[in-house]
Amino acid sequence: MNWTRFRERSLKTRITLFTLTIFLVSIWSLAFYSSRMLRADMGRLLGDQQLSTVSLLADELNHELGDRLAILARIASRITPEMLANNTALQAFLEQSLTLEKEPFNGGIIAHRLDGTAVAEFPPEAGRLGVNYMDIDSVATALQLGKSTISRPVIGKKLQAPVFGMSVAIRDPRDNVIGAVSGVVNLAIPNFLDHITDGRYGKTGGYLLVAPQYRQIITATDKRRVMASFPAPGVNPTIDRFIEGFSGPIVYVSAVGTEILTSAKRIAVSGWDLVAILPTSEAFAPILAMQQRMLLAALLLTLLAAAATWWILGRQLAPMLSAAKLLSGLSATQPLPKPLPITRHDEVGELIASFNRLVETLGNREKALQESEAFKNTILNSMAAEIVVLDQHGVIQAVNKRWRLFSRENSSQPGQPAAHTEAGVNYLDFCTLDAAALADATADPRRGIEAVLERRLPSFSLEYACHSPQEQRWFTMTVMPLGPDIERGVVITHSDITTLKRAEQYEQFRGRILQLLAEGEPLRGILEALAQGVEELNPGMLCSILLVDNEGQRLITGAAPSLPDAFNAAVNGMKIRAAAGSCGTAAFTGQRVIVEDIGTHPYWERARALAASAGLRSCWSEPVRSSPGTVLGTFAIYHRHPHSPSATHIELIEQSARLASIAIEQNLAAERLRASEAHYRLLTENVSDIVWRQDRDHYFTYISPADERLRGYKAEQVIGRHVTEVLTAEGIAILKEKQALRAEAERRGVHSGITRFELPQLCQDGSLIWLEVLSTPERDAQGTIIGYHGVSREITERKHAEEQVRKLAFHDPLTALPNRRLLNDRLQQTMAASARAPCHAAVMFVDLDNFKPLNDAHGHVIGDQLLVEAAGRLKSCVREVDTVARFGGDEFVVMISELAADKYASMDKAAIIAEKIRIALLQPYRLSIRSAGKSATTLTHQCSASIGVALFIGHQATQDEILQWADAAMYEAKQAGRNFIRFHDGEQRG
Repeated sequence: MNWTRFRERSLKTRITLFTLTIFLVSIWSLAFYSSRMLRADMGRLLGDQQLSTVSLLADELNHELGDRLAILARIASRITPEMLANNTALQAFLEQSLTLEKEPFNGGIIAHRLDGTAVAEFPPEAGRLGVNYMDIDSVATALQLGKSTISRPVIGKKLQAPVFGMSVAIRDPRDNVIGAVSGVVNLAIPNFLDHITDGRYGKTGGYLLVAPQYRQIITATDKRRVMASFPAPGVNPTIDRFIEGFSGPIVYVSAVGTEILTSAKRIAVSGWDLVAILPTSEAFAPILAMQQRMLLAALLLTLLAAAATWWILGRQLAPMLSAAKLLSGLSATQPLPKPLPITRHDEVGELIASFNRLVETLGNREKALQESEAFKNTILNSMAAEIVVLDQHGVIQAVNKRWRLFSRENSSQPGQPAAHTEAGVNYLDFCTLDAAALADATADPRRGIEAVLERRLPSFSLEYACHSPQEQRWFTMTVMPLGPDIERGVVITHSDITTLKRAEQYEQFRGRILQLLAEGEPLRGILEALAQGVEELNPGMLCSILLVDNEGQRLITGAAPSLPDAFNAAVNGMKIRAAAGSCGTAAFTGQRVIVEDIGTHPYWERARALAASAGLRSCWSEPVRSSPGTVLGTFAIYHRHPHSPSATHIELIEQSARLASIAIEQNLAAERLRASEAHYRLLTENVSDIVWRQDRDHYFTYISPADERLRGYKAEQVIGRHVTEVLTAEGIAILKEKQALRAEAERRGVHSGITRFELPQLCQDGSLIWLEVLSTPERDAQGTIIGYHGVSREITERKHAEEQVRKLAFHDPLTALPNRRLLNDRLQQTMAASARAPCHAAVMFVDLDNFKPLNDAHGHVIGDQLLVEAAGRLKSCVREVDTVARFGGDEFVVMISELAADKYASMDKAAIIAEKIRIALLQPYRLSIRSAGKSATTLTHQCSASIGVALFIGHQATQDEILQWADAAMYEAKQAGRNFIRFHDGEQRG
């Protein structure tokens, strides 16, 4: 509903409409309530009548069915076993019985044997003799359970029509069931149910006889529904309630979409339901007619009330409505209307007189307000700062011209003031500032303003940043009260301190660059810091520093951290000449070049597409000059939009170019110094030893060509890398140990001299070499280490020789297994570890059986092959932490550690390992026999091993005693017939 349009209507119309609405709601609510209550009462009355009728008919039908079951019971009680065996006699008996009973079953009567086969019927022409009816539920129940029941409706086997039957058991004198007699009711022809279903309930209603246990209609007033089935459970909840025994009455929508009033009554003898139905269109037809008459009366009363209300209001409100029209016309054309005429001295006249006095008062006040506003604006607009006046609630009351200008300059929409800066807006809701931008991180502008408004503080001030994407700016805010009372509000003054802050920041930035120069930072790093610093101070600027090459003909990139790589690559190597962009022209002329719009300036004609692809629209370039005035390069500032520089920008680019000049001149001096060191390198180029130099952090600053000959690395691959990058883990550990010793000496005030040590180093091909290193520290005037230099000599062959000597001292030369000396050392370690754990260990003496005949027959070469193969098999049977040693000849010793704390568990583990060794050594050996001038032949030899095992834990015995135990156990295995395992305590395996 359009409420705005409704409010614009006349008072007369609104009163009329509201009165009419109240009347309509009342009369129509009464009509609706009355019709609903009348319908509900009529529904209950009709439902009770319907339920009473269907109950009476159901009781009558219950008697009819009971009488027929009684007839069948009398007939069954007179049938004897002999009669059941004589079909002719039984047929005559049935004919006589039905004649006397006046044919209660229009489908006849049938007598069944115990297996359900019909043996007699009446009338006889139905042709049902010999048919088995055991599939009929009433027949099966009578024959199997002896109960009298009524069947569900089915299609008769011979009659081919809808029928249902009643069956009673036939019993012999001992009360055993010997057969059954059934009465059949044919629903397709007139039957005893028709006198109920042929009648109608009302004009359009009727009856249904339903078998709820089968969800099936037996018969109905509408014969088309005979044998019809109800929907499955869950489809119609109301039908499901009737099936479950609900009697009603109830109104619901049938399956065909008709609303009906329904009641049901269950028939006790059969479990069927008799249902009466009546469409509500007939049941409630009187109610509908009455509702229509009530609605017509309500409509007529509504129209009458509307007309009467309109007429009365028109007479009473005519003067006031005339005055309102006059006021409306005057207010649309004049700021303040003239006094209105008074035509009647009643309530309406008093209202108009009061309005005239109000207009006069407002006129006087408006004049005074205009004078005060002009005086206030004159004062505010004369101030150099941005000023805003707030009331006691923080709402903006007035702003000066500087504030409006500041608002437009910082608006996201050109020419429009920024959001939340105009009069009428609550300033407190939008004055939150980033705490990181405040001079005092604990200051909160909103709380400060509120404190002054509430007179908890006499004044409040803070310093804050207000950055834009184009530049960074800073302001101070001062809050002062307008008067002694809270209602007067506050005045807030914002002052721009950007110039002061920029000067402070630039001094900090300049100090940082000079510090990098003093620390000897490389030129590229200094130039990068210079460009990034200017960009940080001025968001939106993109800086580039180009250097003049050695020939003085081209510009090469020194630093451009924020420019695209493709642009830098294209500019790198640019020829110095006129009209070669901003930088090429500045380097050529030695003068500053300002290009406000790259898209239109002739200097950028050749590179305009390149600049557009990089998103650059303006470029200011300043030549970088040396002290004598030589151009060393250019310092350029780019923008992504056309931009002209201010005086501040010109000063910035001049100062930055001077800083770049200092850095470049210092770098040139350093290059001259490096050139003076060339002679020093010549002294180190041709010696075979490696001459090197490192800074204080052990990064290579020089290495002689000998390193490439020894390790394969070119000098440029090593210089700048840390010394640990070319060392192995062992070498790093040695170096750190030497560094720690030197550092400790320095802390004690002892200046160390030449240090000698040996280091393993990796070659480029992955091989390992050993170097003897002589390292000497370099010190400054105060004695502080500032670097290192030294000489490294290759000693790989010497180290290999030392290793070979050490290996021969501790290993068997034939099998490379540990010898007796190394075994004793490892046995001592195992005994100590076993004592700490505690955990058992084992020593096994292994002696090869029948080795001497092979050695004598084929010589020591073949014997040595077998020993080497046996050593390999022994090593494959144990862990890496275990030891396999050769004692000499065909004797080996195996030491197993960390078995178990329990002795017997350890013995089992040792036995498993010994058995594994015995089986491995028992496998055939394929030995190669070589003769001079003949091809090699293969000899297959098989020999066993006798093994003696001795367990020990801790230092329970000496090393010699443990070895003697194992040796004695081995000889026991030999004496037992070889190829056996014996333990020192007498246990045997084999």
